[in-house]
Amino acid sequence: MQVRERKINTTASHLNGRTALCVVALALAEARPLREQMEQRRIIHANETPVAVKQELGQYFTPGHIADFMASLFPKEDSRTIRILDPGAGIGILSCALAERISAERWDVDSLAVEAFEIDPSLVGQLQENLERALSSSRGRAEVVNGDFLAAVAEAVKRGKPPRYTHVIMNPPYKKIRTASKERELVQSFGLETVNLYTAFMGASIVSTVDGGYIVAIVPRSFCNGTYYKPFREFLLGRCSIERIHLFDSRKTAFKDEAVLQENIIIMLRKGGVQGDVTVSYSRDASLEGLQNRVFHFDEIVSSGDREKYINIPRAQGSESSCGFEACNASLRDIGIQVSTGAVVDFRIKEALRKDPEEGSVPLLYAVHFKDWRIRWPVESKRPNAIARTPDTEKMLLPTGYYVAVKRFSAKEEKRRLVASLVRPEDFKADAVAFENHLNVFMQGKHGLDKYLAYGMVVWLNTTWLDEKFRVFSGHTQVNATDLRNLPYPSAEQLADMGRKIELEQEWSQTVFDRVAKEVVNGK
Repeated sequence: MQVRERKINTTASHLNGRTALCVVALALAEARPLREQMEQRRIIHANETPVAVKQELGQYFTPGHIADFMASLFPKEDSRTIRILDPGAGIGILSCALAERISAERWDVDSLAVEAFEIDPSLVGQLQENLERALSSSRGRAEVVNGDFLAAVAEAVKRGKPPRYTHVIMNPPYKKIRTASKERELVQSFGLETVNLYTAFMGASIVSTVDGGYIVAIVPRSFCNGTYYKPFREFLLGRCSIERIHLFDSRKTAFKDEAVLQENIIIMLRKGGVQGDVTVSYSRDASLEGLQNRVFHFDEIVSSGDREKYINIPRAQGSESSCGFEACNASLRDIGIQVSTGAVVDFRIKEALRKDPEEGSVPLLYAVHFKDWRIRWPVESKRPNAIARTPDTEKMLLPTGYYVAVKRFSAKEEKRRLVASLVRPEDFKADAVAFENHLNVFMQGKHGLDKYLAYGMVVWLNTTWLDEKFRVFSGHTQVNATDLRNLPYPSAEQLADMGRKIELEQEWSQTVFDRVAKEVVNGK
């Protein structure tokens, strides 16, 4: 395979800036087995490598015990050629774990080879040495490529000779790719549209795997939902079966040494596999203690009627308080409601923003204007409270009425992902209102909702059950309008009944929302 190398600037501080303590630690590690040495090197990399370098490369090494778990997921293979791919290999933690497993279990293999790609030249020597040690007892062959994995695959596909790996084990780089970037062109060459390096690497690995081959990856969960990742989901589901998914209950533990906050999953795919049931395993954190397994029909993972192809990961048994809500399966279209993001992108119309309401302006609502599921306006904050009514802003305004607003972004420490608040016509004296772009807004046409539909929607969106349902397919803090369209809803009549009940409640709370929704759905 021809590889177009991409050199990067690894500064002296990156290569030689370790503290004396770390040098001593490395020296002590020389006397330890390979696994302990690699884990020590990973910790040093996590602590000593500048954040800017990690972000430039999307480079976060996998903890050793997670690497062992990922290697254990592959079914044992005998009497065949095994060719392992480790793209973005780092120091080879993953491919070494798999090679050591094959040796320890004495797989009956005719030929064993590992091909590892690593773009950081400072790691290549250590990577080669680690692989040779891991393969020594099985007489396997190691090849390290200091180059661009995506470029290599794109070039091979162009020549009509894509590589053919039997096993892929990967922790791909995480980094957004721009529309006009080289990476976007490379993945387009093998039929993929995507927005992040990690899904680009997954797509390139799928292209490079033989039919019947397996791919095990630890990746952010963000590809499971959202409009931007839909082409990738279609690409994946059209070429692979999903065999296994592992979910960490805590979002911060898989790469806790690296302060990585994306929620990560481990997924095993089979290229060209016949889709059957999917095993989903769970652990409280990265220690993998208390591992639980559940088996789900594939339609529970990807609904056959879902045009968005969301990948749902059911939570551990007993985490959902269903209360009979599974029977609620109406869509927003069924009940005549639309949801869209707020029309005001404030940095584009700075001259129209007003800190305080004034003549010729209308209320402009941000997330800061909502508390305890209701509106507070105006408020003292860095955000403006109003927008001037001009020919340019008129198209961004909505007539005053009943609306439901959901924050597009929730803080990482918040217990809930879905937080819905009510906007009423009596909250303002103006005849129009504007919503900033970081809010999702429920409406009917280009005007407000029926009063009791609005009240009822606040109840439903704030139920514990729906928040947990949302987490089944969303692993990040962003809530997109497409995600809200993809949720299940009660009928319009049930929503209105919830609205009538909640209007009579003096105090709103999580307990009240759950009780009201349960009473209506169960006919009480």
